[in-house]
Amino acid sequence: MRSTRTTVALIALALAATTLAGCEDDTGTAAPAAGSAAAPAPTGTGVAALSADEILRRAKAALAGAKSYRAKGKLDQGGQQTAIDLKVDGPDFTSVMSFGKAKVELLAVGGKKYIRPNEQFWTMSTDARQGKVLARSFGDRWVAGADQDRSFADLFAIGSADEFLEPTGALSKGPQKRVGGVPAIGLTDAGDPDSVFYVATTGEPYPLQLTGKGGSVLVFSDFGRSFPDIQAPAADKIVDLGKVAGK
Repeated sequence: MRSTRTTVALIALALAATTLAGCEDDTGTAAPAAGSAAAPAPTGTGVAALSADEILRRAKAALAGAKSYRAKGKLDQGGQQTAIDLKVDGPDFTSVMSFGKAKVELLAVGGKKYIRPNEQFWTMSTDARQGKVLARSFGDRWVAGADQDRSFADLFAIGSADEFLEPTGALSKGPQKRVGGVPAIGLTDAGDPDSVFYVATTGEPYPLQLTGKGGSVLVFSDFGRSFPDIQAPAADKIVDLGKVAGK
């Protein structure tokens, strides 16, 4: 699966932060929730007998049918642990990505996209002096306009199941086990042999878990739930990156 794509996008964000700093310096595993209504006891659906490609297709379709879900955990990206907390509601989503004390928030809502790094992230992207300048300049405001750079497309791809769960090589069926008490079948990706993507084989074929090297575990849950924190920021909480950089 394409979880490692976020590394490339974060490098792009670091380069953009360095340019902007020059301008500014002058101044665990859980069972999936199926919604609030009580659901009937799940039964076997025959998903495990399908081809690996068809299982993945049905898992993506199940997410699309649920419209909303949450994916939370950590991914090992080139030896660096990245904590992720992603909430998706149709085309809108919010995500928090942390690398130790460094953190960046993503928000896509109403067709617009925003980022909100903390001081440690700015420092990681530039240096201690410039990081403080950027953190002081932006404060707790959201940065708009970053997505106008095509290099940021990978960063926001995490909110699209079609892109984020796209395999990098041939898929094959792997081990079966229970994930949070739910029977599931694993899918292995020849392009990322350390990862296993588990899909429920009872009830809806929801994605349940993505595991990988370095202790990577991403758990999917809260299918069909609403997320009040997915909402557009107030106007006074937004800074336009293009205007600040003089573009």
